[in-house]
Amino acid sequence: MLVIEDDPIVREEIAARIGDNPRFATGIEARTLAEARQALERQRPAAAIVDLQLPDGNAIDLIPQMRAAGIPVLVLTVSADDAHVYRALAAGAGGYLVKADALSTIDGALAALLDGGAPISPCIARWLMEDFRARQKAPPTDEVGPSLTPREWELVDMFSNGATYSEVARALAVSVNTVRQHVRNLYEKLHVCSKAEAVVRVRELRLTRQA
Repeated sequence: MLVIEDDPIVREEIAARIGDNPRFATGIEARTLAEARQALERQRPAAAIVDLQLPDGNAIDLIPQMRAAGIPVLVLTVSADDAHVYRALAAGAGGYLVKADALSTIDGALAALLDGGAPISPCIARWLMEDFRARQKAPPTDEVGPSLTPREWELVDMFSNGATYSEVARALAVSVNTVRQHVRNLYEKLHVCSKAEAVVRVRELRLTRQA
């Protein structure tokens, strides 16, 4: 078992939760992307528990490599925003858990993953259901898309480069709440529920940028 986690307290708790079961023998721990890559070069763990935000980067970049090697990946992170969820699942994560409500049940989630299940925190599952319903209501991709304001175009541009709400707020010299309001307006126009979807929808609809 490979545990990629930079917080020693969380690593200890994970080890305590799964250590009594030989099926979940921890064996390998990594605190950074560099350590995780080195560990994967040396051996192939039965599964991986992965935190996303590490000191030297985002562990989402490692997920395709692990999936290609047949290593089931369970994301365990504080990041519950839509962009991280979409990217992790698209990269091949087999489960996505939020630390706040999942550490105490990590052993059961890991067992489900190894048995072919897809453990997901309730808050994430609820959001995915709402997102699915929104997609069903979205207009066909060959329809002419709505026009966006210059500020909404700025949001799309920054989101496409991976900017967070805080980074957008700093770049535009506005509050995070103002950014959220612009984002809500953008989502309503595009019939989407996430930053990643907004970027994709703009590309799909081939919107004509207004001068």
